Amino acid sequence: MNEAQRTDAASASTRKLTSKQKKMMCRSGWLSTCPKAFQDALLNLGTVNLLQPGDVLYHRGKVPTHVHGLIGGQIDMRLLSQQNEELVYPATGSDKWYSFADVIAQEKAVGEAVAHRPTLMLSIPRSEIMAFLDAEPDRYHRIISHDNALRRHLQEIMTDLVTFDGAELVARRLLWMLNSGRIDPRYPFILSQHDLASSMGVSVPTVQRAFRQLKSEEIVTTEYGKFFVKDRDRLKAFLDNTPK
Repeated sequence: MNEAQRTDAASASTRKLTSKQKKMMCRSGWLSTCPKAFQDALLNLGTVNLLQPGDVLYHRGKVPTHVHGLIGGQIDMRLLSQQNEELVYPATGSDKWYSFADVIAQEKAVGEAVAHRPTLMLSIPRSEIMAFLDAEPDRYHRIISHDNALRRHLQEIMTDLVTFDGAELVARRLLWMLNSGRIDPRYPFILSQHDLASSMGVSVPTVQRAFRQLKSEEIVTTEYGKFFVKDRDRLKAFLDNTPK
């Protein structure tokens, strides 16, 4: 076990965020845009939990009981399409948050979030979240901005689905995942081509053909069940040079 793993294990056993983890969760994404007082107050709530592959944060059709913040690992959000096909939207990094709106409004979740690999989460029960928000009502505005950003991301995904296809659609999704922090460019991303196809609503052969083209352009490399974006600039150039 290396030093980082020992730190994570210690955090999971003490069930509180370490100062290092707090800094990680504030360095990018939504929380990085919030005032420090908001960050400190939010990150002092809840407990740290180590999830194993297959553990579920919240279930489809049930009211979530906790808000969750991703510390490290990978969470797959699974939604059903109108054709009753499961779409998978994975996320890595340390700045993703889940269930704010459903926990506050006590609404049933339309999808479910599942750990794809060993994953550390900050889990905050509804009672603590509501006390946190009610203590300073302006904090609700921060939560609304978070959910609006999520809605914009989903709108971008749906626009791409009806506008592009083939290698261009796959390339646009990879660039979106990079730009939104869902892929850490320093490490291979653990996601099968089947699940990537599901997340885009396209066939597996479409993803396979796209990856062959992107590999030939030295933009990505692939291994079984994972891929790595080698060059963000090449990916952007590929899209810029794609005939419109």
